[in-house]
Amino acid sequence: MDALLQRIVKTVAETFGLSAVTIGIRNKETGLFEIRAVYGYEPPLDEHIKRVKYTAERMTRDLRPEFLIGKNTYYVPAENWELDDEDMLFVRHPERTDNARRFPDEWHENDYIDFLMYEKNGDLMGFLEIDEPDNHKVPDDNILKAIEVFSDLASIAIQNAELYDNVKNDRMKIELLIDLIGHDVNNYAQAVSGFIELGMSRKGVPEPSRKNLAKALEQIWNLNKLVNNVKLYAKVESAGAQDLKPMDLVGVIKEGFGSAASYLPHRTVRMQFDDQDQAKCAMMNELAKQIFVNIFSNAIRFDEHEEVVVDVKIDEAFEEKRHLWIVSIADHGPGVEDGLKKDIFQRFTQGPVFARGSSGLGLHIAKTLVDSYKGRIWVEDRVKGDRSEGSVFKVALPKALVPS
Repeated sequence: MDALLQRIVKTVAETFGLSAVTIGIRNKETGLFEIRAVYGYEPPLDEHIKRVKYTAERMTRDLRPEFLIGKNTYYVPAENWELDDEDMLFVRHPERTDNARRFPDEWHENDYIDFLMYEKNGDLMGFLEIDEPDNHKVPDDNILKAIEVFSDLASIAIQNAELYDNVKNDRMKIELLIDLIGHDVNNYAQAVSGFIELGMSRKGVPEPSRKNLAKALEQIWNLNKLVNNVKLYAKVESAGAQDLKPMDLVGVIKEGFGSAASYLPHRTVRMQFDDQDQAKCAMMNELAKQIFVNIFSNAIRFDEHEEVVVDVKIDEAFEEKRHLWIVSIADHGPGVEDGLKKDIFQRFTQGPVFARGSSGLGLHIAKTLVDSYKGRIWVEDRVKGDRSEGSVFKVALPKALVPS
């Protein structure tokens, strides 16, 4: 916000020939109008000015109806108000304060012009203030009207920035809460899983009990996965499209498979991937691995074969005037019903097959990331018309030039 306000005072000063400009914004908690941006004052004076605060009563006292010269513009001439000590901070040439005005449009050292800025609900948000023009003359009507329009546009920009800051702050609070909850849940889950593993390691445990303990251990893993997915989802929602750069698609896929396989160490898994040793780059960021972690995790978990084999290939395509990489990941699991092929990418959607141990977030996270990369994701039958033969998840990502 402060960077935006500083750009506003700099722009209005340079555009309209002003030597000194300030912006005051109402603090919604205290109700005080605080100087948030200054132009034309040298350090450390500028920091002293930013400590100035005005009450609503002071604003009403100074901006009297007879000073209104436009829709929301007040010209306060030196002859009609008395300066307080803090007001002297805004006077750039104190030696001139006692000089008489020599002609009507001469700018007096104690003059100022305020352009009031309002929120959408009509509340006073703040003011843009002229403290000194370059030519030491009161700006004419055309300039004043232009600055008035500028201040209206600035008020919209400031409100939008406030909304963005509020959303950002709320998101940070939510992420902190999720991290704290996730930390505690993972600690409890780790302790419980330790006791379960200890029980399973003891001699003489009946096989039915061992199987029940194994199921309980799997649910602990599912709980950890859910917490991690919730944390990841919050991160994807806030930063999915940030810091995009050309990345090695083959390396990201292999890394995603390795992570998914490590989550299920009791399964025998193998990836058949003919990458042809060619560099294949797409515009992604460091979260890209999670696309493939979630696809591979489902492929491994829901394939009941003794050995899980996942086939991966990358093809080139040209669609809608874009060059794309099409990643195909084929599994040998139970497949996806036609009626669910679109819905499974929605948040918390679970089909009959995927309900067991599924949070309903993984594929939605994958889709959110792919969308942020300007790509698309979908699922087809591995054998056309027979979903029982497994699925092929396809990810289309825009090609990027290979970094030199």
